[in-house]
Amino acid sequence: MHIIRGACAHLSSLTTAVRPGHSLIARRRWWLLLPLLLGWQAPVPGQDVLTNGAQGEGSRAQQSRVSVPVRLDYPLLQQLLAAQLLTGPDQSRELLEDPGGCSEIVLSEPQLAPRNRQLEVLAAVRARMGLGESGACTTLLTWQGRIRVTGTPELRNSGTALGFVPDTVLLLDPQGQPLASGGLQQMVDSSARTFLSDFTVNLAPQLESVAALLPEVLPRHSRQQIAALVAGLHLSDLRVGEDTLDVDIVFDVEPADEAPRPEHALSEEELARWEERWQMMDALLVLVVKHYAAATQLQELREALLDALIESRYRLRDALVEPPGAGEDLVRTWFLQSWETLAPILRRIGLEQAGEEHLLWLSVVSATDALTALDRLGPGVGLDISTDGLRRLARMINGGAGKELLRYSDEVDPALRRLLEEHLESTAPASTWRLEFSLFPRAVAADTGRLNRWSPKPEELADYLPQLAALLHTSATTALARRNLEPAQEQLFRRLVLATAWQESCWRQYVVSDERKLVPLRSGTGDVGLMQMNERVWRGFYDQQQLRWDIAYNGAAGAEVLLDYLVKQAIRKGEHKQPGGLSNLARSAYSAYNGGPSQFSRYRSKSASAYGKKVDAAFWDKYQQVAAGNEMSVSRCLGGRLDGPAPVSVAARPSPGGSTGGGDWLAAQPANHFTVQLGAFSTDEAAQAFIKQNALTGKARAQRRRKGDTGQFLVLYGSYATRAQADKASQGLARLKPWVRQFDAL
Repeated sequence: MHIIRGACAHLSSLTTAVRPGHSLIARRRWWLLLPLLLGWQAPVPGQDVLTNGAQGEGSRAQQSRVSVPVRLDYPLLQQLLAAQLLTGPDQSRELLEDPGGCSEIVLSEPQLAPRNRQLEVLAAVRARMGLGESGACTTLLTWQGRIRVTGTPELRNSGTALGFVPDTVLLLDPQGQPLASGGLQQMVDSSARTFLSDFTVNLAPQLESVAALLPEVLPRHSRQQIAALVAGLHLSDLRVGEDTLDVDIVFDVEPADEAPRPEHALSEEELARWEERWQMMDALLVLVVKHYAAATQLQELREALLDALIESRYRLRDALVEPPGAGEDLVRTWFLQSWETLAPILRRIGLEQAGEEHLLWLSVVSATDALTALDRLGPGVGLDISTDGLRRLARMINGGAGKELLRYSDEVDPALRRLLEEHLESTAPASTWRLEFSLFPRAVAADTGRLNRWSPKPEELADYLPQLAALLHTSATTALARRNLEPAQEQLFRRLVLATAWQESCWRQYVVSDERKLVPLRSGTGDVGLMQMNERVWRGFYDQQQLRWDIAYNGAAGAEVLLDYLVKQAIRKGEHKQPGGLSNLARSAYSAYNGGPSQFSRYRSKSASAYGKKVDAAFWDKYQQVAAGNEMSVSRCLGGRLDGPAPVSVAARPSPGGSTGGGDWLAAQPANHFTVQLGAFSTDEAAQAFIKQNALTGKARAQRRRKGDTGQFLVLYGSYATRAQADKASQGLARLKPWVRQFDAL
């Protein structure tokens, strides 16, 4: 019995709660308050509460009971339990600490999960019982197995902390069978109950800090009202769910005085404040994405953050179409929905962190439900997401953040650009060369210097459009260098770039303004240039000035985004498996390009908006014309009447060393023989460079193939009487993706 008494005395001295004064919590605890400040659930129906004396004696006001859900994932609780209680090597804890050193009970490898509306802790147990002193012990019993402790969570410390009350303690042998009752069971039972009863999650620091922030988000409440609200903060309604342990932070709030509604158009000063607010909201979301992207090494989560930001930017573009004060506040709704999308991603990232860093995700997990509730109750209780409130939120996320980190700038943000580059490089091909096949070989080179000063007149289109086709070809080729697509998908992408530029801008970067000045083509929603890249959506990712004034930069950026949507949204999500087949990939990629990544299936959705259906139908018509070789019909939206393919003229060039042969070698081969095709290029120079780069000189030849008015240069390897011989020869060229072809087909 002295062993048990000694163990109890030792365990009673443990301090296992999360300490309010811990340096990490002191630095970051503001971030834990987000659900308290921005997340309120609907009021309890019919609940009328007497106000405090601030309203005057005998006066009444209807108060709303506000509940902010805090969801504690079981992996988080398990990590907190281990961090607090299992302080020995490899997350273990010796329960007895026998002074003689002859007896021990060691717990390790804790697991925590729900069980029949209770919590269950399952841990490994190693026990040794003996007599004597250290160095002269007589071992009476050794045992290994597991311990299962089932208990009930409870509220502690006047409703400011969570604890655990053990109910049943059961030892299991290595086969998982309950151990018969005896001395070991009794000893472990007593020690484990005392040990686990000390597990506490202390939320008092978060509750105590609310008072410093409430004035900034409840500007229409008096000091007395704020003081009464803070005094009533407490935890309530503890629940064991399937995935989380849930508890509500509860308080009562009085309705605020109604703010005057604007009955006229906003003044310039009011519009400026409104614009500053949505810009700071966007800047805050950028801060969140960069901060948490830096906290995770998982590419999956970094890409999820990137996707969430880009999708939110598309929704911001849509929200800004409506002027402020015209009915529903669409910008505020956009901000709340963006938080709702980010919350589960931030929770997963928070769970990656070690030690007390886990607690940082608490506010984010609650944000999804809390911010949605704020959208319902905000007008009634006077919540205001002001610029000062946004700066406060920035400091919650990052203690060093403030006005400077919420600066809204058109400059490229290195961190955002790095996230985008990581995503693009994550699916880059292993090889360093690319097929340069094109439906429109570039005999006409793009004069980008001239194109950057050109708003074409109808009589100039015969000169202008071929150069634009060449520029778009270059944009597509540059983008394809990052991906490894099948030939049919590459061909589809090149058509997609041409059709998208037609749909978005009629192949224009510039127009002539009323003042007869050359200005970038711009839409009312901030889309600019040849590919109508939206300046708000792609702020920080691309250089805004270059998008406006550099047609090649704009074309390359648009092609890069289009290809990303083609791969990530259309191909990966199997749009080509839907009725319509391969061409669905182009339609899907454009729907995402126009409406946002989440709209990748808009082109086939019955619930799509009338506007979305109209836009997708217009694109589909243009894509079909491009696929049929009639891309020059783009001239009609520019006042011209040109049809057919882009006019090109490819002249045969003599090949160094006679390898090209002007088609003579190709024409001399028996039609039923076979060759190995290694590439198709728009110029002889590109084909020769490929041959040299892959050490094929003397073995392969570049052969020009003419088809009507177009042409291309094929890199061919050998002539074989049978397909089996050609197949054997191709085996040593697998890295170059060989294609065995019959000469008759060439």
